[in-house]
Amino acid sequence: MRYFKAFIVGLLALVAVVFVIENIKILQTSIQLRLKLFFIPELTTPELELWVLTILSFALGAILVLIYFVFDHIKQRQTIRQLRQNIEIMNVELKRAGLASEEAAAGGAVPPEQHEL
Repeated sequence: MRYFKAFIVGLLALVAVVFVIENIKILQTSIQLRLKLFFIPELTTPELELWVLTILSFALGAILVLIYFVFDHIKQRQTIRQLRQNIEIMNVELKRAGLASEEAAAGGAVPPEQHEL
């Protein structure tokens, strides 16, 4: 599996390099982004080359995905901890029930061999 992941990462890097080489002229053009809303004044960015905007968009997406998975991992750890506590409680109850049934069998129950038919 480790080699498969390395192969996929290498393949993605190769695709990224080919993308940049094939689109170098377009990626070097400068653009300026504007945001016009009715209730706030117009917001503009300084002029950015398209490759910078592409890298920033990718980085922002990667950070958002990382944050999502960190919160999901924390939630799963809490669930696992709660389930382990439930298992421990059930094991204690099971042991108590086993001891109670042994005491009942030893104290007042008649062994099956001594039953009269």
